[in-house]
Amino acid sequence: MSQEELAQKFFEAAKAKFGDKILETFVSYDTPVAKIDISIHRDFARWLKEDEEWEFNHFIDITAVDYMEKREKRFEVVVHVRSHKLNFLIRFKTQVDGETAKIDSLVPVYVGALWTEREVYDLMGITFNDHPRMTRILNPDDYVGHPLRKDFPVKGPHRGSFPRGTVISNKRREPVMTKETRPKPLDQLMPRTPLELKREPIRKEEEDRAKAGD
Repeated sequence: MSQEELAQKFFEAAKAKFGDKILETFVSYDTPVAKIDISIHRDFARWLKEDEEWEFNHFIDITAVDYMEKREKRFEVVVHVRSHKLNFLIRFKTQVDGETAKIDSLVPVYVGALWTEREVYDLMGITFNDHPRMTRILNPDDYVGHPLRKDFPVKGPHRGSFPRGTVISNKRREPVMTKETRPKPLDQLMPRTPLELKREPIRKEEEDRAKAGD
């Protein structure tokens, strides 16, 4: 069976299973795409994985797009999965309201969504219901805002990479350029990386300027 025939068969099976909850189907850049209602987001993923005919057992990624004022619903969550059995890749999209910015997590279905959903939350501000650890993964825990939203300032809300005094738990980072606290954060006790050693003279100058300003 050709990829075109397989795509048509998949669309028909999805519509037979979920009816009008399948909002639109089409092929884009040789990839079958299904736009679905948010109410079946997790159920659709579970069907993809558990259906014996399709067996989409490979979760590839999940991301999101911010359309801001261009659409009625601001965000669109995009998921890619593959069936190793059929060597068949599909994409499904779910629109998410900008006011609530919430959608069901796919972690109960695909454990691979654990970190990628945290990335979407961190950068886009979309919360995933029932996620076991809905916290930031790239930015500091106390970071304000979501950098990939269209209304986020291009140069960020502050100077530099992060504000002085920012505390980042469970993430590797360079030491904070402020007065020392006791006890030292665990990340400051870790061995210096080659990049940190290279930045040592710059760090010393910053520390001296900070002390001079006290």
